[in-house]
Parts: sequence; C-alpha cells; structure tokens
Amino acid sequence: MWKNGDTGGVRKALAFSFVVLGLSSLVAQVLLVRELLGVFYGNEFFIGWTLFAWLAWTAAGALLAGRLHAGPGNSVRPLVICHALAAVLMPALLAGIRAGPTLLGGVPGAVPDLLPAMGFALAALAPLCLVLGAQFVFASRAWPGGEQADASRVLGRGYLLETAGFVVGGLLFSFYLVAARETSVAGLIGCLNAMAGFVLCLGFRDRSPGPRMALVAAVAVLAPAAVYSPRIERETAAWRFPGQILVEARNSIHGNLAVTAIARQLNFYENGLLLGTEDEQLASEPLAHYPMLWHPDPRRVLLIGGGFNGALGEILKHGPEHVEYIELDPILIDMARRYTGAARRQALADPRVDTIIADGRFYLSRLAAGGSTGRYDVVIVNLPGPGTALISRFYSREFFRDVRRQLAPGGVLAVRLAFSPDYLGRELENLGAAIYQTLRAEFASVALLPEYEILFLATAGDTPAPAAADLVARYRQRGLKTDFVIPPAMEERLGNDRIGQVRAAFDANRTAQINRDSRPIACAYTFAYWLRSFHPRAAAFASRASAARWPWGAGLAGLALLGMRAALRRRPERLGPWAMGVGGFTLMACELVLLLGFQMFCGYLYHRLALILAALMLGMA
Repeated sequence: MWKNGDTGGVRKALAFSFVVLGLSSLVAQVLLVRELLGVFYGNEFFIGWTLFAWLAWTAAGALLAGRLHAGPGNSVRPLVICHALAAVLMPALLAGIRAGPTLLGGVPGAVPDLLPAMGFALAALAPLCLVLGAQFVFASRAWPGGEQADASRVLGRGYLLETAGFVVGGLLFSFYLVAARETSVAGLIGCLNAMAGFVLCLGFRDRSPGPRMALVAAVAVLAPAAVYSPRIERETAAWRFPGQILVEARNSIHGNLAVTAIARQLNFYENGLLLGTEDEQLASEPLAHYPMLWHPDPRRVLLIGGGFNGALGEILKHGPEHVEYIELDPILIDMARRYTGAARRQALADPRVDTIIADGRFYLSRLAAGGSTGRYDVVIVNLPGPGTALISRFYSREFFRDVRRQLAPGGVLAVRLAFSPDYLGRELENLGAAIYQTLRAEFASVALLPEYEILFLATAGDTPAPAAADLVARYRQRGLKTDFVIPPAMEERLGNDRIGQVRAAFDANRTAQINRDSRPIACAYTFAYWLRSFHPRAAAFASRASAARWPWGAGLAGLALLGMRAALRRRPERLGPWAMGVGGFTLMACELVLLLGFQMFCGYLYHRLALILAALMLGMA
C-alpha cells in the first residue's frame, strides 16, 4: 500500500483526515441541532433527542464499518469515499431538514406532533452519522502498522486528533461562523472534506480512478452551492414556512430570525417560534391596558419583549413619563423598523421610549446588584409561554423576585399564558396553577383574568384589587381610544364567573409545583399540554413523570446498579462493554445537563453551543 519511506506522508494525511472528521462532526452537529430547533418550534427537547440520534447512528456506522473486511492495498479507499459522501450529505441534509414542516404537514409556528417529529429527526440524521462513524474506523484501520500496533494506542491517537478538530471547529464556528449562512458553512465544510480526500489519495499514492471520481463528483455538487449560496439559502429557508412568503431571514448570535407574509399579514419568527404578527391589536390591548389601568398613575413602565407588534403603542396611550423596552436581539428591532406599520415604527421612535438591547433576566439582576429598587410602576412581560428553558426563565420564582424588588409601592406585574376558558384539562390546569403559585410565592396579591389568554396581575401589597368601575373611571380620565378593551368589555371580564372557577381550581391543585430557574417545571407542564393535543395517554404519563420527586430517580438508579452487578456476576468477561456503556450514558447525561443548564442560567445556548460541545470533547480526550 505504501513504501517504507512513505509512512511519514501517510501519517500526515491520516492526521489531517482525523482533524477534518472532528471539525466536520462538530460543525455538522451544531448546524443540524440548530436547524431542528428552528423546524420544531425552538423546543429544547429536540436537543436531547438529536444528540441521542447522533450518537446512536454514529455508533451504528462504526459497528458496520468494523465488520467490513478491507483487503491489503485498498484500506484507504473506503475512507476517501466517506469524505466524499460527507461533503455532499451536509448541505443535502440541511435542505432536507428545512423541508420538514412541508413533509410533516405542520403549520409554521405551531408545535408539531411529537412522534412524527421524532421519527423525522431520527431519519434525517442517519445518513451523515453512519458515514462519520464508519470514517473513524476506516482511518484507524489505515494507520501504518494499525493491524499490528496496540489498538488502544491507535484509537487514542485518532481520538486525540479528532478532538483537535472538534476544538478548532468549535472556536471557528463560535467566533466566525455563528451568524453566517448555513448553506455557506455546509458548503465550506464539504469542500474541506473533499480536500481531505485528495490529500489521502496523494499521501497513499493511490491512483485508482474510483475514489478520485467520487471526490470530483462531490466537488461538482458543491460548486453550485458555493456560487449560488445566497439564492439557495433563501430558497431553502422558505421551505420552513409552507404556505407563506419569506420576506427576509437573518442569523444573529441569538437565533434565526424570519419575517414571512400571508397576504397582508407579516409574521415574525425566531428559531421557528412565532413571536407575533406585525399588528396584534386584539392581543396587545388587554396585555397593555389592564395592568396600566390597574395602577392609578403609571409613570415608569418596563416592557420585556414584543414591543414591535402593538403593545408599546398601547402603553404610550396612558401618557407615561418613561418606558424601558428590553429586547434581546438588535436584529429583531432592525427588522421591526423595516417591516412594521407606521404606528409601530412611531412607537419605537417615541422619545419617551428607551430601547435596551439586553437579556431581561440579566438586566434586572444588574439593577438589583447596583442597589436599584422601586424603579417601575408597571412591568409587562410580552413573551411566548414557558415552553422552552430559555423562555421559562421569565416565569420562574427568581425572576418574579427580581421584578418585585424593582416595583415601586403599588406597582403591577402583568404576565399572560395561552388558555382555554371553556375546558380546563389537567395539563393546562397544572401549567396555569404552577405560574399562579409561583407568583403567589413572591406577591401578596395575584388577580386572574381568564379568557383565551389568562392574564395574571400581581402586586406586592395586599391592597384590594381595583373594581371594574375604577378601571372604567381611569379609562375615561385618560381619554383612551381602544377597539377591544372598552368599558363594557372591562365590566364583563372582571365580573364573569370564570375568575372564581379558575382561582378555585388553581387553589385546589396539589400537583403543580413552583417554577424555578434550577427546576423549570413549567416546561414539563407545557410539554404535557402539547402532548395532550395528539396523544392523551402519553400526556397523562408525562404529567405523572413531572410530579415525580428525586427519591424516584435515586431508586431507579439503585435498581440499575443492582441489575448491572447481577449481570456482571454471571458474565464477568463483559465488564469492558458494560464500562463503555456506562461511560457513554454518563457522557450523554452530562452533555444534556451542561447544555440545558447553560440555556437556563445564561440564555445564550444558540451562540455558545459549538464552544460547549468542543470543550466537552476536549475534556474527554
């Protein structure tokens, strides 16, 4: 296969192959995880599922490759073919995942059915992961003297080189490619794999036409993607939103932002999650006017999220002195200024409005650390429900405590959730009761206004809530002009019997637990509520599982250890496979804990995903 003097060139070619394998694996993993998050509503459940599928298919690829026999003289050819396949599969899978909503028949912005979504993610990752798993085996087998050398040495050297590629890929992606077009990144990594294949052919002096033709074919496929990258990016990005026209899609360090159109309606998405439409008067009026009317004289207001779709303009109708509007992503503000109507742009440009680009959690924490208290009369949270660990941080007890410290005497906090006023199922009741009990843990008074969105109005003092007549009087005194929050509507909403029924259900609920930063139980309740729409029995099981305490986990772990001990006593020669299995389980568990923990406590997982994975792999190496 090579001459004695050629082993140096062969080793260098294989070392480059291992490094490219690691770099490709890291970048492809991050790209595809982020893409699946975007297709499936930004739900972090798919992070765990994607990582499981990735490891399972990679292991399957390594197993299949290990059973293939490579005769002398051609051991490099399967490796070259793997590089050629990896080069083509990355952009192909990226496009395939973007077509997921169309293939699954989903509605953009709506959570898909869990089981088909899981099956789609599992199938989508299989081709590339099988190739990457086989690639490691073929590269280890091709190492000079690999058949006679100590296997642990060859594998350890290969793993170290692959990890070097992981680290390079993590740094490269985190600091240079995080906001680049995904198709451009996939094309770049594909070209790098094609280069690695040619380097192997040169290093091994393999002149057979098969591998070289495969590499040429891969480059021929990648060339159009590189030349027409912006056009391909736009065309494939539009597949995420079937039935809609993609107006613009942009990457930032916090996520993928998109504006779509349905007739004259503009929709704003982040990582597939519907943030709102360009004009949501029906939703914005209750969210803004009830808390503003709840306070006798709201002068200083904090709005967290969603100021681009009408809420900010409704707040300004009350004549506040100062409004602080916090948004995490400056690109979202830029897109709002470009695509929203004149009234929304005017509200953003109002001199009383201070638009602050920051994470709302960290912003309030910094205020508290600086000794600030009693800063606001009204705080309004205009965010989607706590279906993700990222958003759940704004429904936790720690967040509500930070808000309470920044409220002036008589200050009001407003939080809303999607709700069903006519049928309160167990899953939705648990979710609503969890937020209600979390608010009650920090606020003396929590009022409920249930409709198709339930509005929570919390105050730190135990003074009685204002009556409908008080709100009507303030409405007229301030000269408000509204379409939906009008005096008859206020009297009906504050006087209907749903308020007492929902409060009684929440007070009687003994299942719901307080939502914490360290235990975002609201995510589990939202997940069960999601399942309820498709699989009621699975939803019931998820509800019971979310109520389980730590002794159940400890008991299951103890049973697993006892079972392992019994299995090893019968077959002690299986200690090696058991040890590797426990190591793999530990890796997976720690990876999930690190990723979700970073999301819960830092909120920048989209930006730092590649760096965290690279650091984890470096530690393993």
